[in-house]
Amino acid sequence: MQIVKDEVKRLVKMLRENGVSEKEIRELFEADKKPLVPLTVTKSMKILYGNEEIDLRPIAKAVYLLFLRHPEGIRFKELPDYRNELRKIYLSMKLSTAAKKKVEKSVLDVTDPLNHSIVEKCARIKAAFLKVMDAETAKAYIISGIKGEARKIELDRSLVVWEEKEGPPK
Repeated sequence: MQIVKDEVKRLVKMLRENGVSEKEIRELFEADKKPLVPLTVTKSMKILYGNEEIDLRPIAKAVYLLFLRHPEGIRFKELPDYRNELRKIYLSMKLSTAAKKKVEKSVLDVTDPLNHSIVEKCARIKAAFLKVMDAETAKAYIISGIKGEARKIELDRSLVVWEEKEGPPK
């Protein structure tokens, strides 16, 4: 692998020496990047990537939708401030009676900064997206960030379609 890297460096150096701009060189590496596909949140709270549903359990889906509604991101230690909003999203899903009884415990667990439930949900969300797209594309759709800083979904919100008259639920 190192031989390939060294060869790429040699070729890039040669391009620069022959007057190729940095922009043109960057574009060569981005040539294989796929355009991002809109993400649709249906009225029944399904999350669709193109025609494929992102298969998530209700609490993970509720967490994803919470972060999708906050493009500025959310710090994990501030999750308790979002309990009511998360609860509302979670309850808006068509859950069985048995599942509704677990809502409060699930919401408390996932918003407790000392509990690793949120990390587990983010890992499950990432895995669900990786089932329908490659890792490079998934970076725009998953919850990511640096420990201690706001975690967020990088996807441009113009690529998110909410099948509700009012847009994202409040």
